[in-house]
Amino acid sequence: MTDRLCFVIAVLAIALSASTPEDYKLEDHMAVHHTFTGDKTIDVDLVNGSVTVIGDGGSTIHVDGERVIRAANQDQMDRAKKENVLDINEKDGVAQLYENGPFRSSERASDFHGFHDTERREYQVVWNVTAHVPRETALRLRSVNGSVAAQDISGSTEARSVNGALVATFRENPKADSSFTTVNGKIDLIFQPGLSADFELKTVNGGMYTDFASTPLASAGTAAKENGKFVFKSRGESRIRIGSGGPEIRVETVNGSIQIQKSK
Repeated sequence: MTDRLCFVIAVLAIALSASTPEDYKLEDHMAVHHTFTGDKTIDVDLVNGSVTVIGDGGSTIHVDGERVIRAANQDQMDRAKKENVLDINEKDGVAQLYENGPFRSSERASDFHGFHDTERREYQVVWNVTAHVPRETALRLRSVNGSVAAQDISGSTEARSVNGALVATFRENPKADSSFTTVNGKIDLIFQPGLSADFELKTVNGGMYTDFASTPLASAGTAAKENGKFVFKSRGESRIRIGSGGPEIRVETVNGSIQIQKSK
């Protein structure tokens, strides 16, 4: 059986700023540990924090993490602990970690996944989690403000972000269409040698680079080799074929660079 690890990432933002960092006088740390057994999907949905997923040969989903609260005073610290919680549950084969609080609505299917904060607070809560998962695990990863990274993955991928870097390392090259999109952040994709795929690359403020030799497709613009990498420039858009072509892979950012790298 071919190992698969596919994920959907939506790092959705525009969080309302509360106090500035220098206003926070208190800090509190709490560890998070949880093991899920028998689930085929993990769904992590955060407001502030980073998500790292590592595909391994295990049979369970094991999550380690930390909650960090910074607050202006003890009243705000107590308020943060009461208002901001990480719901951990299982439903229909899905392991769920959902940062919940008064900043959420019931519109979890919306573009911002229920995030609607309009209230000023004098605290900040950050959840940083790392999940070790079986390679045949489907992932849905979201964070309003934070980076998302996935290692040792394979299969098709849909990745969406707004604020935060997006990094994916493929243990096996994808055989189905995939997409990686963000607004404010770089996109680094690391593939195995022998990659065959068609890429649509777009960026407004940033460069586009690849380690792989490629053939220009329609509107691909020009490619120059600099420091061992192929550099593409064409009004911020390029369509290229690597190898003999194959799945369509869309990679798009507004403020950030795109790197299509070959695994060493």
